Amino acid sequence: MTRRIFILLSLALVALALAPGCTMPPAGGGGTPTPTMTTAAPAPGATVPPGPVVTVPPAYEVIIQVTRDPNTAFPYINFAFRGGKGQYILQRITVTVARSDGIVVQEVIPKSGQNQYAVGDSVRITGTTGTDEVVVVVTILGQDYKIYDENMPFYTIPPPPP
Repeated sequence: MTRRIFILLSLALVALALAPGCTMPPAGGGGTPTPTMTTAAPAPGATVPPGPVVTVPPAYEVIIQVTRDPNTAFPYINFAFRGGKGQYILQRITVTVARSDGIVVQEVIPKSGQNQYAVGDSVRITGTTGTDEVVVVVTILGQDYKIYDENMPFYTIPPPPP
């Protein structure tokens, strides 16, 4: 019985590995090319925003709290808005996590107030048990400011002393 399951799983994995190749256009080709019209370009994947961390002007200061959950089953990275002088002119908070497994996740913290951020607005992104790069970019009056860029290693709670 286990041999049959192993064979079926192997066949399924081979089929999944070959499936993406079926959607690729043929290479080379011959004959005359036919023009095609596209209505929208595909959106590029999320990437870590380039550039250094900048200091926001004092009148625009906002505070973002970034924490990691030490649970290995759910290695979440939590982002929470904690207020600041620029709270009422803050337009967007974009958080990006470049995970150690190569996946880049980007999310915008949703606004809970009436078209503005309120203290406690937050988002949670699943990280890895390795070291993940965490970036926070805020948009204030149409200008993007990269206010946080850290490599966050996963940590575990040490056992109690004997």
